[in-house]
Amino acid sequence: MVVLSGCESWAMSLLRSIDVIHAALSTETKQNFQTFSSQVQCLVYGDSAIFPANVQRKRYRDKLGSESDFIIFVDSEFTIDAFAGLSGTLKAGGILFLVIPSRDEKLEQSLFFKRFYSLLSKMPSHTIITESQASVLPLHFDVDNPVKLSATSTYPHGCITQEQYSAVIAIKKVLSGQRKRPLVLTADRGRGKSSALAIACAQLMKEHEQDEFDIVITAPDVQALSVFYRQLKQSLNCVEQQGNTITFGKVKLTFMAVDQLIRSPIKLNLLLVDEAAAIPVYLLEQLLRSYHRMVFSSTVHGYEGAGRGFTLKFKKVLDRLCPQWVNLHINQPIRWRENDPLEQLVFDACLLNAELPKLKTTLAPQPPTYGKGSSVEKAEVLNKSNEPVFKVISAKELVADEALLKQVFAILVTAHYQTKPSDLQLLLDNPQVQLTCLYSSKNNDAEMLAVALLMNEGKGNNVSDADIRAIKHSERRLRNHFLPQSLFSHCGFEQAFNYKYLRIMRIAVHPQIQQQGIGAQFIHYIELLAKEQGVDFIGASFGVNPELLSFWLNAGFSTARIGFTKDKASGEHSALLIKGLVVKSKQEQQSFKRNFYQSFDYLLLEEYRALTTELVFLLLRQNSKGDVSALSERDIANVQAFSRGERLYSSCCYSLYLWLKQDLLSETKCHSTEVLQQSLVLVARLIQKHDSDSVCQQFGLTGKKMLNNHIKNYVHLRLNTAIN
Repeated sequence: MVVLSGCESWAMSLLRSIDVIHAALSTETKQNFQTFSSQVQCLVYGDSAIFPANVQRKRYRDKLGSESDFIIFVDSEFTIDAFAGLSGTLKAGGILFLVIPSRDEKLEQSLFFKRFYSLLSKMPSHTIITESQASVLPLHFDVDNPVKLSATSTYPHGCITQEQYSAVIAIKKVLSGQRKRPLVLTADRGRGKSSALAIACAQLMKEHEQDEFDIVITAPDVQALSVFYRQLKQSLNCVEQQGNTITFGKVKLTFMAVDQLIRSPIKLNLLLVDEAAAIPVYLLEQLLRSYHRMVFSSTVHGYEGAGRGFTLKFKKVLDRLCPQWVNLHINQPIRWRENDPLEQLVFDACLLNAELPKLKTTLAPQPPTYGKGSSVEKAEVLNKSNEPVFKVISAKELVADEALLKQVFAILVTAHYQTKPSDLQLLLDNPQVQLTCLYSSKNNDAEMLAVALLMNEGKGNNVSDADIRAIKHSERRLRNHFLPQSLFSHCGFEQAFNYKYLRIMRIAVHPQIQQQGIGAQFIHYIELLAKEQGVDFIGASFGVNPELLSFWLNAGFSTARIGFTKDKASGEHSALLIKGLVVKSKQEQQSFKRNFYQSFDYLLLEEYRALTTELVFLLLRQNSKGDVSALSERDIANVQAFSRGERLYSSCCYSLYLWLKQDLLSETKCHSTEVLQQSLVLVARLIQKHDSDSVCQQFGLTGKKMLNNHIKNYVHLRLNTAIN
């Protein structure tokens, strides 16, 4: 990397001294600039008027997996996710030019950049040039004779390294070997992992050209597969492509989204999951249960996804479901040489290689009782030597203690699948952010158990009346005010910005002690902190699934909103949960909850149609009895008659629907797995309004007659339970 610290016009004149870049920058139009050379690829990212960008600010991910010779990064916000992502496109011999107007000003403004610059200064491979120091770059490139540094094939099928060839063999063996022996292929960027998947697919497609043969590949986004598709077409030479399907002879290779594969399982010969670390583990587990010949490929030190979280959590699932699974890791880089200085800088600056410490002790504290905390109780708890200790840590403390910073981020990255480098930037530079940690004790050798990133939002955080008016008229969206903005815009809460909020952006427990009540206890401490700071609401937003929703509901939060669209990576709808901490905000919390359930049934028929039955069941269990329609005498008579086999389903289904909503709130409800499974059938049919064929397929029933008998038997059981 070469840092050019000075005005942009000076940097531009300096870069023109490089022949190949001069040829690019000399073009008069932006359109020509974007396609200046077929020989040399130069990416320009940022918001500079002097350096017209050819990478869209929000579409930089489209370039991931591609290759470039030069990158010019001129971004006033120093968007670290884009920086980290694009840096991986550089080939061996490539240079990343970072243009910053004033180094000293940037160092004063940003703790993140101060740390970044400190790491950079200690690495002699990189160069820093200031406007007062130099007028010419000591570099020369001939545009007509670019340096050829790309690796060449020395192994069969076009493989570049022995490790890549071994990966191709291992992928093919998944198909020829025994079922339920999935392969997990891991590597850092630039190791040829995606190309190995494509080469193996190409070989299989050639071998089965005359057979009805189906390969499906999935990923967080089809854009992430650009390298895969390019290599596949190169290896096959002649293919037909229509939409997301590539055909070679009778063989088909199709991209399908994860949620589609889970919702409607299909017959296939091989399933490939690329960038698996960016997909929640519970979704990967559902894939494992539905398909038996699979390859999971993932980046370990992900620039936007927790590779190690995937490694730790998913391997436990594999050990349980497929104990003979195979693991293969590719070490040797292909796009650049080993120990590449730019890769090392990005790893260190973004803490992508922060190693998770192993805990010496295993703790299993009991979750606290919510809603009864006070500052006095907090002091008593913290003084007990056998209780976890809650601390708030400032950004300055983190920058001054690299070991502490690495420890914090290692837990965040490992425990949360969507942690990004920008989270580190946010943690160090955003004054609205607070970092809280939970330690095993107050001793000097105490171990870090959990980490949470908290955002102060709403009243008292630089929101003007003009901002609120602009939001109301859909003219702008405020950064760092997600909770009040969402309540204002989506829930019609006109007074949203009159309250103070503490949003729990990230909460991560060390994987070694998860599922032991630590997270619940941590939430309790955060709530006490919020009360001390005069906060009205605490809240959170996340991709909703039954496990996560249960955690937040058990902590006293209630659902204010569920988004109408699904996240591309997880296939989940986002949920907004809120908890009031004072009398007035508690009343508003009940109002949000009531408003949510008033429209929930209606939205289940369209916007929420894809919600899982388990999730709908859990949500309905949180409704208030007073907000559920009472049963008339006729409804009760209809339900009783149906349970005795005296009425047809269709003639009394509305009465059954009203009865089920009441029954789900009954205190006598048995929580055994068997009864839960039985009630889910009724939720799917009566409340989600799924057709009988879909419900039968979902729950393994043979037909409509068996389905109606199931409903009748369940109603009869519950009526008798209520009587007894």
